[in-house]
Amino acid sequence: MEYSMYQEINSAFDAASHKDARDCAWDEEDSGYEKLATVNSEDLANLVFPRQEFIVDTLLGAGLCILAGAPKIGKSWLVLHLCLQVAKGEPFLGMKVSRSDVLYLALEDTARRIAARINTITAESSQRLHITNTCAPMGERFRRQLEQFVREHPDTRLVVIDTLQRIRTAGKEMSYANDYSDMSAIKELADDLGICILLVHHTRKMPDGDYMNVISGTNGIAGSADTLMVLQKEKRTSRDATLSCTGRDVDDRELSLTLERETCTWRVKSDSLAGRDRSLPDTVLRLIPYAKRLQRFTGSNTEFTEGFVRDTNENISPNRLKRLMNLYIDELEDNGVFFESLKRDGRRVLLVFYSEQHDKTLNRSDDNETMVKNVSTP
Repeated sequence: MEYSMYQEINSAFDAASHKDARDCAWDEEDSGYEKLATVNSEDLANLVFPRQEFIVDTLLGAGLCILAGAPKIGKSWLVLHLCLQVAKGEPFLGMKVSRSDVLYLALEDTARRIAARINTITAESSQRLHITNTCAPMGERFRRQLEQFVREHPDTRLVVIDTLQRIRTAGKEMSYANDYSDMSAIKELADDLGICILLVHHTRKMPDGDYMNVISGTNGIAGSADTLMVLQKEKRTSRDATLSCTGRDVDDRELSLTLERETCTWRVKSDSLAGRDRSLPDTVLRLIPYAKRLQRFTGSNTEFTEGFVRDTNENISPNRLKRLMNLYIDELEDNGVFFESLKRDGRRVLLVFYSEQHDKTLNRSDDNETMVKNVSTP
Protein backbone atom coordinates (compact mmCIF):
# COMPACT_ATOMS: atom_id res chain seq x y z
CA MET A 1 0.00 0.00 0.00
CA GLU A 2 1.22 3.48 -0.79
CA TYR A 3 2.79 5.33 2.12
CA SER A 4 0.25 8.14 1.60
CA MET A 5 -2.46 5.56 2.31
CA TYR A 6 -0.64 4.63 5.53
CA GLN A 7 -0.73 8.29 6.57
CA GLU A 8 -4.39 8.54 5.57
CA ILE A 9 -5.38 5.49 7.64
CA ASN A 10 -3.38 6.68 10.62
CA SER A 11 -5.12 10.05 10.34
CA ALA A 12 -8.47 8.28 10.31
CA PHE A 13 -7.61 6.39 13.48
CA ASP A 14 -6.26 9.54 15.10
CA ALA A 15 -9.47 11.39 14.28
CA ALA A 16 -11.44 8.65 15.95
CA SER A 17 -9.36 8.67 19.13
CA HIS A 18 -8.65 12.38 19.76
CA LYS A 19 -11.50 14.45 21.11
CA ASP A 20 -10.19 17.70 19.63
CA ALA A 21 -10.41 16.22 16.13
CA ARG A 22 -14.03 15.20 16.42
CA ASP A 23 -15.56 18.62 15.94
CA CYS A 24 -14.54 18.53 12.26
CA ALA A 25 -16.24 15.19 11.51
CA TRP A 26 -19.89 16.19 11.17
CA ASP A 27 -22.32 15.05 8.49
CA GLU A 28 -24.61 17.94 7.58
CA GLU A 29 -27.06 15.60 5.79
CA ASP A 30 -27.39 13.39 8.84
CA SER A 31 -28.82 15.90 11.29
CA GLY A 32 -25.43 16.85 12.65
CA TYR A 33 -24.51 13.36 13.84
CA GLU A 34 -20.81 12.76 14.07
CA LYS A 35 -19.35 10.49 11.37
CA LEU A 36 -17.13 7.61 12.39
CA ALA A 37 -13.65 7.57 10.85
CA THR A 38 -13.35 4.00 9.57
CA VAL A 39 -11.02 1.88 7.45
CA ASN A 40 -12.10 -1.23 5.58
CA SER A 41 -10.45 -4.49 6.65
CA GLU A 42 -8.91 -5.20 3.21
CA ASP A 43 -7.02 -1.89 3.14
CA LEU A 44 -5.96 -2.36 6.75
CA ALA A 45 -4.76 -5.94 6.17
CA ASN A 46 -2.69 -4.82 3.16
CA LEU A 47 -1.18 -1.86 4.97
CA VAL A 48 2.60 -1.96 5.48
CA PHE A 49 3.29 -0.24 8.79
CA PRO A 50 6.59 1.36 9.77
CA ARG A 51 8.99 -1.03 11.49
CA GLN A 52 8.30 -1.65 15.15
CA GLU A 53 11.26 -0.01 16.86
CA PHE A 54 12.42 -0.79 20.37
CA ILE A 55 14.29 1.40 22.84
CA VAL A 56 15.44 -1.85 24.48
CA ASP A 57 15.34 -4.77 22.06
CA THR A 58 12.34 -7.11 22.66
CA LEU A 59 11.60 -5.41 26.01
CA LEU A 60 10.67 -1.74 25.70
CA GLY A 61 9.10 0.09 22.78
CA ALA A 62 7.32 3.39 22.25
CA GLY A 63 4.13 4.12 24.19
CA LEU A 64 3.24 4.00 27.88
CA CYS A 65 5.18 1.63 30.16
CA ILE A 66 4.65 1.05 33.86
CA LEU A 67 7.33 -0.38 36.15
CA ALA A 68 5.85 -1.30 39.52
CA GLY A 69 7.48 -2.61 42.66
CA ALA A 70 7.47 -2.31 46.43
CA PRO A 71 9.12 0.76 48.01
CA LYS A 72 12.92 0.59 48.32
CA ILE A 73 13.15 -2.60 46.25
CA GLY A 74 15.56 -1.14 43.68
CA LYS A 75 13.26 0.37 41.04
CA SER A 76 15.10 3.69 40.93
CA TRP A 77 18.47 1.96 40.52
CA LEU A 78 16.98 -0.07 37.66
CA VAL A 79 15.52 2.90 35.76
CA LEU A 80 18.59 5.10 36.27
CA HIS A 81 20.75 2.32 34.83
CA LEU A 82 18.27 2.06 31.94
CA CYS A 83 18.51 5.81 31.30
CA LEU A 84 22.30 5.75 31.33
CA GLN A 85 22.54 2.76 29.00
CA VAL A 86 20.10 4.21 26.44
CA ALA A 87 21.87 7.58 26.54
CA LYS A 88 25.22 5.84 25.95
CA GLY A 89 23.88 3.28 23.48
CA GLU A 90 25.11 0.35 25.57
CA PRO A 91 23.22 -2.91 26.33
CA PHE A 92 20.71 -2.96 29.17
CA LEU A 93 20.17 -6.30 30.95
CA GLY A 94 22.10 -7.88 28.09
CA MET A 95 19.75 -6.47 25.43
CA LYS A 96 20.62 -4.04 22.65
CA VAL A 97 19.35 -0.48 22.97
CA SER A 98 18.56 2.26 20.49
CA ARG A 99 20.73 5.20 21.53
CA SER A 100 18.85 8.45 22.10
CA ASP A 101 18.41 11.44 24.35
CA VAL A 102 16.69 10.55 27.63
CA LEU A 103 14.76 12.63 30.17
CA TYR A 104 14.73 11.35 33.76
CA LEU A 105 12.25 13.00 36.14
CA ALA A 106 13.67 11.86 39.51
CA LEU A 107 10.90 13.46 41.53
CA GLU A 108 11.66 11.75 44.87
CA ASP A 109 15.42 12.39 44.93
CA THR A 110 17.85 15.22 45.59
CA ALA A 111 20.62 16.21 43.20
CA ARG A 112 23.22 14.86 45.65
CA ARG A 113 21.55 11.44 45.80
CA ILE A 114 21.20 11.18 42.02
CA ALA A 115 24.84 12.17 41.50
CA ALA A 116 25.95 9.54 44.03
CA ARG A 117 23.92 6.87 42.25
CA ILE A 118 25.34 7.78 38.83
CA ASN A 119 28.88 7.57 40.19
CA THR A 120 28.08 4.21 41.77
CA ILE A 121 26.64 2.77 38.55
CA THR A 122 29.25 4.02 36.09
CA ALA A 123 32.47 5.95 35.68
CA GLU A 124 31.23 7.32 32.35
CA SER A 125 27.95 9.20 32.21
CA SER A 126 26.44 10.87 29.14
CA GLN A 127 25.43 14.37 28.10
CA ARG A 128 22.41 12.80 26.40
CA LEU A 129 20.82 11.96 29.76
CA HIS A 130 18.93 14.98 31.10
CA ILE A 131 17.77 14.94 34.73
CA THR A 132 15.45 17.04 36.87
CA ASN A 133 13.66 16.54 40.17
CA THR A 134 10.79 18.92 39.54
CA CYS A 135 8.02 19.36 36.98
CA ALA A 136 4.42 20.55 36.73
CA PRO A 137 1.68 18.19 37.93
CA MET A 138 -0.20 16.15 35.37
CA GLY A 139 -2.19 18.40 33.09
CA GLU A 140 -1.72 20.94 30.30
CA ARG A 141 1.41 22.54 31.83
CA PHE A 142 3.04 19.13 32.20
CA ARG A 143 2.21 18.29 28.59
CA ARG A 144 3.71 21.57 27.37
CA GLN A 145 6.90 20.95 29.39
CA LEU A 146 7.45 17.56 27.76
CA GLU A 147 6.57 18.86 24.30
CA GLN A 148 9.04 21.72 24.73
CA PHE A 149 11.79 19.34 25.88
CA VAL A 150 11.28 17.06 22.88
CA ARG A 151 11.33 20.05 20.52
CA GLU A 152 14.67 21.12 22.00
CA HIS A 153 15.97 17.51 22.02
CA PRO A 154 14.39 15.89 18.94
CA ASP A 155 16.36 12.64 19.40
CA THR A 156 14.53 11.90 22.66
CA ARG A 157 13.04 8.39 22.73
CA LEU A 158 12.66 7.76 26.45
CA VAL A 159 11.15 9.73 29.35
CA VAL A 160 11.18 8.16 32.83
CA ILE A 161 8.92 9.55 35.56
CA ASP A 162 9.91 8.40 39.04
CA THR A 163 7.28 8.23 40.47
CA LEU A 164 3.76 8.38 39.01
CA GLN A 165 2.19 9.56 42.25
CA ARG A 166 4.41 12.67 42.27
CA ILE A 167 2.77 14.06 39.13
CA ARG A 168 -0.83 13.13 39.95
CA THR A 169 -3.19 15.83 41.22
CA ALA A 170 -3.54 15.74 45.01
CA GLY A 171 -6.97 15.03 46.46
CA LYS A 172 -8.27 13.24 43.39
CA GLU A 173 -10.61 10.38 44.22
CA MET A 174 -9.18 6.93 43.46
CA SER A 175 -11.47 5.30 40.92
CA TYR A 176 -11.20 3.30 37.71
CA ALA A 177 -12.42 6.29 35.69
CA ASN A 178 -9.82 8.67 37.19
CA ASP A 179 -6.99 6.15 36.87
CA TYR A 180 -7.87 5.36 33.27
CA SER A 181 -8.28 9.04 32.39
CA ASP A 182 -4.87 9.97 33.84
CA MET A 183 -3.08 7.05 32.18
CA SER A 184 -4.82 7.67 28.85
CA ALA A 185 -3.63 11.29 28.88
CA ILE A 186 -0.01 10.19 29.37
CA LYS A 187 -0.32 7.44 26.76
CA GLU A 188 -1.74 9.94 24.27
CA LEU A 189 1.21 12.24 24.96
CA ALA A 190 3.69 9.38 24.43
CA ASP A 191 1.98 8.39 21.17
CA ASP A 192 1.83 11.97 19.91
CA LEU A 193 5.54 12.49 20.62
CA GLY A 194 6.51 9.03 19.35
CA ILE A 195 8.41 8.21 22.54
CA CYS A 196 8.29 5.81 25.48
CA ILE A 197 7.08 7.29 28.77
CA LEU A 198 8.00 4.93 31.60
CA LEU A 199 6.13 5.49 34.86
CA VAL A 200 7.63 4.14 38.09
CA HIS A 201 4.82 3.05 40.38
CA HIS A 202 4.21 1.07 43.56
CA THR A 203 2.65 -2.32 44.23
CA ARG A 204 0.07 -3.31 46.84
CA LYS A 205 1.13 -5.01 50.06
CA MET A 206 -1.37 -7.82 49.47
CA PRO A 207 0.27 -10.63 47.39
CA ASP A 208 -1.50 -12.08 44.35
CA GLY A 209 -0.85 -14.99 42.01
CA ASP A 210 -1.19 -12.68 39.00
CA TYR A 211 1.56 -10.05 39.09
CA MET A 212 -0.62 -7.58 37.18
CA ASN A 213 -3.03 -7.51 40.11
CA VAL A 214 -0.39 -6.27 42.56
CA ILE A 215 0.00 -2.92 40.76
CA SER A 216 -1.31 -0.20 43.07
CA GLY A 217 -4.58 1.45 42.07
CA THR A 218 -7.46 0.19 39.98
CA ASN A 219 -7.23 -1.80 36.74
CA GLY A 220 -7.49 1.53 34.95
CA ILE A 221 -3.74 1.98 35.49
CA ALA A 222 -2.60 -1.37 34.12
CA GLY A 223 -5.28 -1.53 31.44
CA SER A 224 -4.15 1.61 29.62
CA ALA A 225 -0.43 0.79 29.47
CA ASP A 226 1.32 -0.69 26.44
CA THR A 227 3.93 -2.46 28.57
CA LEU A 228 3.81 -3.61 32.19
CA MET A 229 6.80 -4.63 34.28
CA VAL A 230 6.67 -5.71 37.92
CA LEU A 231 9.80 -6.06 40.06
CA GLN A 232 9.34 -8.42 43.03
CA LYS A 233 11.43 -10.08 45.73
CA GLU A 234 10.56 -13.09 47.87
CA LYS A 235 12.45 -11.51 50.77
CA ARG A 236 13.23 -7.81 51.13
CA THR A 237 16.78 -8.58 52.31
CA SER A 238 17.48 -10.72 49.24
CA ARG A 239 19.57 -9.36 46.36
CA ASP A 240 17.60 -11.51 43.93
CA ALA A 241 14.38 -10.42 42.26
CA THR A 242 12.05 -11.29 39.39
CA LEU A 243 11.10 -8.82 36.67
CA SER A 244 7.80 -9.96 35.12
CA CYS A 245 6.91 -8.34 31.80
CA THR A 246 3.90 -8.28 29.50
CA GLY A 247 2.61 -5.94 26.83
CA ARG A 248 0.89 -5.34 23.54
CA ASP A 249 4.08 -5.44 21.48
CA VAL A 250 6.34 -7.61 23.64
CA ASP A 251 6.34 -11.28 24.59
CA ASP A 252 5.39 -12.32 28.11
CA ARG A 253 8.58 -13.09 29.99
CA GLU A 254 10.21 -13.36 33.39
CA LEU A 255 13.74 -12.18 34.04
CA SER A 256 15.52 -13.53 37.10
CA LEU A 257 17.77 -10.70 38.34
CA THR A 258 20.42 -10.19 40.96
CA LEU A 259 21.69 -6.86 42.29
CA GLU A 260 25.46 -6.41 41.95
CA ARG A 261 26.92 -5.12 45.21
CA GLU A 262 29.63 -2.88 43.79
CA THR A 263 27.65 -1.02 41.11
CA CYS A 264 24.08 -1.50 42.40
CA THR A 265 23.01 -2.57 38.91
CA TRP A 266 20.71 -5.46 38.15
CA ARG A 267 22.16 -8.41 36.23
CA VAL A 268 20.16 -11.10 34.43
CA LYS A 269 20.62 -14.63 35.80
CA SER A 270 17.98 -16.22 33.55
CA ASP A 271 15.38 -15.17 31.00
CA SER A 272 12.24 -17.19 30.23
CA LEU A 273 12.40 -15.90 26.65
CA ALA A 274 15.87 -17.34 26.09
CA GLY A 275 15.86 -20.43 23.94
CA ARG A 276 12.23 -19.99 22.92
CA ASP A 277 11.62 -21.05 19.31
CA ARG A 278 11.43 -17.81 17.34
CA SER A 279 12.21 -19.35 13.95
CA LEU A 280 10.40 -18.18 10.82
CA PRO A 281 7.69 -20.30 9.14
CA ASP A 282 8.95 -22.56 6.36
CA THR A 283 7.06 -20.51 3.75
CA VAL A 284 8.88 -17.33 4.76
CA LEU A 285 12.22 -19.16 4.80
CA ARG A 286 11.56 -20.36 1.21
CA LEU A 287 10.48 -16.90 0.14
CA ILE A 288 13.88 -15.33 0.90
CA PRO A 289 15.95 -17.38 -1.61
CA TYR A 290 13.09 -17.12 -4.14
CA ALA A 291 13.18 -13.30 -3.95
CA LYS A 292 16.97 -13.44 -4.17
CA ARG A 293 16.74 -15.45 -7.40
CA LEU A 294 14.14 -13.02 -8.81
CA GLN A 295 16.04 -9.88 -7.71
CA ARG A 296 13.11 -7.73 -8.91
CA PHE A 297 9.42 -8.36 -9.55
CA THR A 298 6.53 -6.20 -10.70
CA GLY A 299 3.09 -7.71 -11.20
CA SER A 300 0.01 -8.94 -9.43
CA ASN A 301 0.04 -10.82 -6.14
CA THR A 302 -1.41 -13.81 -7.99
CA GLU A 303 1.44 -13.80 -10.54
CA PHE A 304 4.01 -13.57 -7.76
CA THR A 305 2.41 -16.47 -5.89
CA GLU A 306 2.17 -18.63 -9.04
CA GLY A 307 5.90 -18.16 -9.62
CA PHE A 308 6.63 -18.96 -5.97
CA VAL A 309 4.52 -22.14 -6.16
CA ARG A 310 6.28 -23.27 -9.34
CA ASP A 311 9.68 -22.62 -7.80
CA THR A 312 9.05 -24.25 -4.41
CA ASN A 313 6.21 -26.73 -5.06
CA GLU A 314 4.44 -25.26 -2.06
CA ASN A 315 0.65 -25.17 -2.07
CA ILE A 316 -0.38 -21.69 -0.90
CA SER A 317 -2.96 -19.13 -1.95
CA PRO A 318 -2.04 -15.56 -3.02
CA ASN A 319 -3.91 -14.08 -0.05
CA ARG A 320 -2.19 -16.40 2.44
CA LEU A 321 1.26 -15.64 1.04
CA LYS A 322 0.63 -11.89 1.13
CA ARG A 323 -0.59 -12.07 4.74
CA LEU A 324 2.59 -13.93 5.74
CA MET A 325 4.70 -11.32 3.95
CA ASN A 326 2.93 -8.53 5.84
CA LEU A 327 3.23 -10.38 9.14
CA TYR A 328 6.98 -11.02 8.78
CA ILE A 329 7.94 -7.86 6.92
CA ASP A 330 10.66 -6.90 9.43
CA GLU A 331 12.30 -10.33 9.21
CA LEU A 332 12.12 -10.26 5.40
CA GLU A 333 13.75 -6.83 5.30
CA ASP A 334 16.47 -8.03 7.66
CA ASN A 335 17.19 -10.66 5.02
CA GLY A 336 17.20 -8.17 2.13
CA VAL A 337 13.64 -8.71 0.83
CA PHE A 338 11.60 -5.53 0.35
CA PHE A 339 8.07 -5.29 -1.02
CA GLU A 340 5.20 -2.87 -1.45
CA SER A 341 1.60 -3.18 -2.67
CA LEU A 342 0.43 -0.21 -4.76
CA LYS A 343 -2.65 0.71 -6.74
CA ARG A 344 -1.85 1.71 -10.34
CA ASP A 345 -4.43 2.41 -13.05
CA GLY A 346 -7.18 0.86 -10.96
CA ARG A 347 -5.37 -2.40 -10.22
CA ARG A 348 -3.17 -3.55 -7.37
CA VAL A 349 0.49 -4.08 -8.19
CA LEU A 350 3.01 -5.92 -6.01
CA LEU A 351 6.60 -4.65 -6.12
CA VAL A 352 9.33 -6.91 -4.73
CA PHE A 353 13.08 -6.53 -4.85
CA TYR A 354 16.07 -8.14 -3.19
CA SER A 355 19.08 -6.20 -1.98
CA GLU A 356 22.16 -7.61 -0.24
CA GLN A 357 23.17 -4.06 0.69
CA HIS A 358 20.24 -2.90 2.80
CA ASP A 359 20.11 -0.41 5.63
CA LYS A 360 17.96 -1.69 8.52
CA THR A 361 17.77 1.85 9.92
CA LEU A 362 15.92 3.20 6.88
CA ASN A 363 12.49 4.68 7.42
CA ARG A 364 9.98 2.47 5.67
CA SER A 365 8.81 5.45 3.59
CA ASP A 366 12.42 5.77 2.39
CA ASP A 367 12.36 2.07 1.52
CA ASN A 368 9.27 2.70 -0.59
CA GLU A 369 10.99 5.48 -2.53
CA THR A 370 14.01 3.26 -3.14
CA MET A 371 11.76 0.44 -4.29
CA VAL A 372 9.87 2.58 -6.79
CA LYS A 373 13.14 3.81 -8.27
CA ASN A 374 14.63 0.29 -8.49
CA VAL A 375 11.63 -1.62 -9.84
CA SER A 376 10.53 -1.09 -13.43
CA THR A 377 6.93 -0.03 -13.98
CA PRO A 378 4.51 -2.57 -15.41
